[in-house]
Amino acid sequence: MTRPLLGIALGGGGVRGAAHVGVLQEIDSAGIKIDRIAGVSAGAVIGCLYAYSLDGKWIEDHFRKIWSSQRFSGLTSKTLFDNGSTKSFVGGIKRSLTDHVIALMSLHRNSLIKNDQLREILELLVPVGNFDQLKIPLKIISTDIASGEDVISEKGNLIDALLKSCSIPGIMEPVVEGERVIVDGGVSMPIPISPLAESCDVTVAVDIGVYKFDKLTSPNAKSIKIRSDIITSNRLKLRQVSDADLVIRPDTKGLHWSRFDAGEILLENGKIEGRKQMPILNNLIRNNQGN
Repeated sequence: MTRPLLGIALGGGGVRGAAHVGVLQEIDSAGIKIDRIAGVSAGAVIGCLYAYSLDGKWIEDHFRKIWSSQRFSGLTSKTLFDNGSTKSFVGGIKRSLTDHVIALMSLHRNSLIKNDQLREILELLVPVGNFDQLKIPLKIISTDIASGEDVISEKGNLIDALLKSCSIPGIMEPVVEGERVIVDGGVSMPIPISPLAESCDVTVAVDIGVYKFDKLTSPNAKSIKIRSDIITSNRLKLRQVSDADLVIRPDTKGLHWSRFDAGEILLENGKIEGRKQMPILNNLIRNNQGN
């Protein structure tokens, strides 16, 4: 019997990407081989680390080591919106993301944070620099907001591709290539199932989006805009994952993408939901075996 090719699509969500790691660990524990990965934003980073290591536990250990290092000490505060170190990457975001600063800066700049600091962090996180150093194929998704088209990177420089996919619109500086202005792939493809469809027999989407909402109390323009963007993104996700054979949706507790204190519970919730879905995935693989 021929084993079907399995593709995993990892959606974006900042620190909620810890749930991806939990899901991947459960796939490993079930003895299931992943053949292709597509990722966007945080999902692209986790996908890259898995395509390099083929080991979800290694990713967890790698993040723990990096996160506890002095270089990443600025990333250990409760949220991006607390007062932070003036020298840290996250501290810069914390200082910038105040309503009056955003209002003033957005009139004159294309972002709040320059992407050289994001590049430095990606270079620390990712131990290889080129797609051809990965053990399985990886597709990294970003969006050209000049044309509205998807940008799919699958060869060349990994850090360049990740930088594009992680450039949160309005916060991180976009990557400009000629006439293209490239930002986070979650704008157009929050869960990249379609790039896997032609080459895979079984596709799995891992959705780490926010589906639980706090009560809107005294809403202002900012909170209304954020909530509206989340709802729009959720509707797009639901349409895209309809093409997947299986959707794994860990409980992300409605947490903001910046909640760096929540990594442990997100990792565990990824494991819980992944473990629950493994019998279904095993059945899908058995049912798609060829002679």
